[in-house]
Amino acid sequence: MKIIPAFFVILLLCSACSSYSPINQEMQTKLQGSWQSTNSPVCEANFHTIAFKNKTLEISYDEQGYISETEARKTFVYTILSTEKNLIRVQLENETRLDKKGKPVVWHLKPLRNDKYCWGRDDWPDLACTASRYKCTVK
Repeated sequence: MKIIPAFFVILLLCSACSSYSPINQEMQTKLQGSWQSTNSPVCEANFHTIAFKNKTLEISYDEQGYISETEARKTFVYTILSTEKNLIRVQLENETRLDKKGKPVVWHLKPLRNDKYCWGRDDWPDLACTASRYKCTVK
């Protein structure tokens, strides 16, 4: 008869795991919100917004974001693979870019300050980064 209480404890623990967000609250607070490529406090044309939803990161552009010269999307959904102290490892759904091994790129979202971030990749040196993005306010 002790199997039934143990089963309910396991079930309760598993249900708590399913709602767990893999990103700590401090990092979510830093990264949530609106961003752009220019260092200006007011959002300009084609800014983007970062939001966390369960185990995904969503980036939505006011107009469109570009993966390449010919491929644009309004919303980018990334699966969160893991987190470290200063970065989040993510993979873009339907990623078309490949790393040197021919596998879809794994990205590193790197908060640099409360108002600045950049992107790195698994196949880049640790300190390598794209151009920075800056937090802005939508008016």
